[in-house]
Amino acid sequence: MVPPPAVWPFAAPPVPARRADVVLAVFGRTPLDLAALEPAAVGIPAGVALPEVRTVLRATEPRWLDAWRTGSLRAIAERDLGPEGPDLAALDAADRVHMITASVTAPVDLGYLQAAWGLARHALAQGATTVLDVHAMTYRATAALAAPDAPLDVAREVRRIYETSTTGPDLPHALHTRGLRKFGAPDLIALCGDADVRLVGHALGALADRVARGVSLSLARHPVDVAPGIIWYVLPDEHGLGELLQLGNTARVLVDERGHDLVGVLGRLPRGSA
Repeated sequence: MVPPPAVWPFAAPPVPARRADVVLAVFGRTPLDLAALEPAAVGIPAGVALPEVRTVLRATEPRWLDAWRTGSLRAIAERDLGPEGPDLAALDAADRVHMITASVTAPVDLGYLQAAWGLARHALAQGATTVLDVHAMTYRATAALAAPDAPLDVAREVRRIYETSTTGPDLPHALHTRGLRKFGAPDLIALCGDADVRLVGHALGALADRVARGVSLSLARHPVDVAPGIIWYVLPDEHGLGELLQLGNTARVLVDERGHDLVGVLGRLPRGSA
């Protein structure tokens, strides 16, 4: 018998209490038998409540199901699964989707997230082929899922996206996260230029990891230590950038010490600090 995995804890209890939402869409052509579920074997800790599961057939909702693999989502699927090959073909062949959803108020740990991924593993073991992490906008084929006993990897759970533009290459572009809603936390946005992406992306990723693990951004000006002697700040999203980016989540904005965007920030740092 496989022992149940340890529950993923928060590094710091979130204050104030959070509301977390997880949505996984699992595509395939086979029914889902929940009676055959072995929680520990698929990575569900002992005592964790199972998320809700609802199966939608293409025969009854063809336009709804096809919307998950066409349009802008099609471009994401091709990037994640490959523009050609068996993984994308399996997504196209799916005639049903198992929707796994969990909404948790004031979670004390991340067992609900482990349970959602565990149900996805169970569906894949029964013949499903593809998982879409809806809030992170990330498609994964069966082989790309983490092992049932893998530790929490926030970089797998939260996607970072740099919104470039060919029509305005010199304008500030948004570098942002998707997926922190699964942790009950706001997504993060920074406005920067091409030369700044590596530095700002590193800072954004490190901050996302801390926030996912329980750090609160409730202060109006939340300080972020970027390097020795360099502090940036996280501010409320007063200009509605999160809505413009269609994050489906609240957002916070990362700025420099003067409250300005991060365009050209690499050139403003003291030599040797980046």
